[in-house]
Amino acid sequence: MPTYLYYDTIRLNRAAGGVLNVSEALLRHMRLSPDDRVEPVSERHPRLFALAQRLNISRFVLDTLLYNFHRLRALLAGEQLFSVFPNYYLPLTPLGRHRDSIVIVHDLQYKAHPQYFGRGKRLFLDWNLWRAARSAADVVFISRSSQRDFERHFGRCGHSTVIFNPVDAPRPTTTPVPASGGRYLIAAYHYYPHKNFGGILALFERMKSAGLVDYLDITGNGADAVERMVSVLAPEIRDCVRHRGLVSRDELLRLYQGATAFISLSTFEGFNLSAAEAATLGVPLLLSDIPVHRELFSDYAFFVGPDDGDPHPLAQYLEHHERTRPAWMHAATCAPANVAGRYLMLKRGVLSLAGAMP
Repeated sequence: MPTYLYYDTIRLNRAAGGVLNVSEALLRHMRLSPDDRVEPVSERHPRLFALAQRLNISRFVLDTLLYNFHRLRALLAGEQLFSVFPNYYLPLTPLGRHRDSIVIVHDLQYKAHPQYFGRGKRLFLDWNLWRAARSAADVVFISRSSQRDFERHFGRCGHSTVIFNPVDAPRPTTTPVPASGGRYLIAAYHYYPHKNFGGILALFERMKSAGLVDYLDITGNGADAVERMVSVLAPEIRDCVRHRGLVSRDELLRLYQGATAFISLSTFEGFNLSAAEAATLGVPLLLSDIPVHRELFSDYAFFVGPDDGDPHPLAQYLEHHERTRPAWMHAATCAPANVAGRYLMLKRGVLSLAGAMP
């Protein structure tokens, strides 16, 4: 039985956001495999992990130390050990070119919006992604759009594939009841400049004026920033924007299920996990017209252009969605068990070759 050592040290970064959610969902479902042993590195070395948390040690430094220790140990013992790195960074090592590794590249937001990243962070990301492109690791992209962005800047990888993110949003077994009374849009993500909250507020104002919705509900971090933006709106709009902050997973699913539509007008995304969760639950999507949204939701969502001021097509979309109840075409592909299975299959060829060797 092969062993996969999963570097969940991403939890050292409290601001990891959706990347951390993806990492934990993937780990949870990879561990359910009866044919593989999957261990988070934090459980193999709990004291060292706790020390790194306490001393604020970089996960890149911690991963480098642990990877080289386990790589050397596996070589000496003849053990079949694979390493999974769920966020960009391959550790430095003198022991080969990471053929035993899987690394996930989520997106290149820092290339699309360099103004939101310091020069040091941009250089560090450039260096790590350049190394990934030239490694022998299996490089996983979370969308074809993200892969195209990567190849435009760093060239093709020797071993790469696209595996969509796991979307852990179970469908309700009963008809959902609106969570807060009235019709509302749900914007379920943290505040970042590229999320385009200004555009969201403007579209909500048009939809409310047209009688399509009553409220805009927002979850996640960033209440202060949203409050500053909302404060300049007319009172009849301002009073209908509700920032709920961080909510439990159950509450978030309930908010999805009761919403008139999910809204995301981001200027850049690598996947858009929140939109995928809403689509999995059958919620209508109002999305910005960017490549990854077209890739994932072309037959499901309503795409909002920069000059879309007429609410009539949007109203038609919502009415049609309510009548036909379409299913999102990638829901099964993104089911966590299926995604975990695809990751585990990446090294099956290595195992088969090893088994055939005398």
